[in-house]
Amino acid sequence: MNFITAYTSGLKNIFGKGKLWLLLYALNFFFAILLAYPLSGFLGEKLGDTLAADKLFESFDFTLSNDFINQYGDTFGVIMNQSVFGMGMYLLLSVFLVGGILTILKKGNEPYQLVDFWTGSGKYFWRMLRLAVYFLIIQLVVLAIFFVLISTLTAGGLERFHNEGEIINRVLMILPFYLLFATFFFMVHDYAKIQVVATDKGFLFQPIKNAFAWVFKNIGQSFLLYLLNLLTFGILFFIYLQLNGGNVILAIFLIGQFFVLARIGTKLLNLASATKLYQSRN
Repeated sequence: MNFITAYTSGLKNIFGKGKLWLLLYALNFFFAILLAYPLSGFLGEKLGDTLAADKLFESFDFTLSNDFINQYGDTFGVIMNQSVFGMGMYLLLSVFLVGGILTILKKGNEPYQLVDFWTGSGKYFWRMLRLAVYFLIIQLVVLAIFFVLISTLTAGGLERFHNEGEIINRVLMILPFYLLFATFFFMVHDYAKIQVVATDKGFLFQPIKNAFAWVFKNIGQSFLLYLLNLLTFGILFFIYLQLNGGNVILAIFLIGQFFVLARIGTKLLNLASATKLYQSRN
């Protein structure tokens, strides 16, 4: 199976998983409400008697913005803390769900029950969490290496270079290589998740080792498939940006829900197509 066949097979697979889409959408929706409700109440209490926020949304005014920050600086602190907390909880939720998603996708076109999803989510949660931590460390090491490389190439700043353009050009010269390495490790992470569910190993060394070996062996097809899935997400995100130009609240809400569904769909497509490619070449 090549990457095009894996992509189309993944599409067919996920469009037969209506119950899974609905469950993931409902979980995302209720999680968003859970986080947004206390924050909206806090903002209403703090900003309910002022029109400053409305004026800021209408057009940017530096003086007004500065006064707004000085007067409501504590509000921004709460918002930031809430955002960090929400991001952390969402990442944990995503790690929890991926085990269930892969458990369903592993079945291919076979009938499934949502109890299988919950069983898989609970069964593989700690393994997926450890896997996420390991690959986060790898990504941070890669980022640190390229940061040191960029710092070395741009050392001296304007005292060494004639203008900012030369510095930016050096950064842009290195950036594609960083993105290539980061993408590679994101891809290996996905196949490591598939390995964990496929082999049901408790220790992660062997699945991670197998994922690296499998990706290197099938680097052309796996990388092209990953790029195709990224392109799919990019196209849907571009459509979302084009549709999101209106100012009608209902339209904005509906367009936002389209993006949530698109994001869920592309995540499922990435894992489903990768699973198909892995199964066909293992």
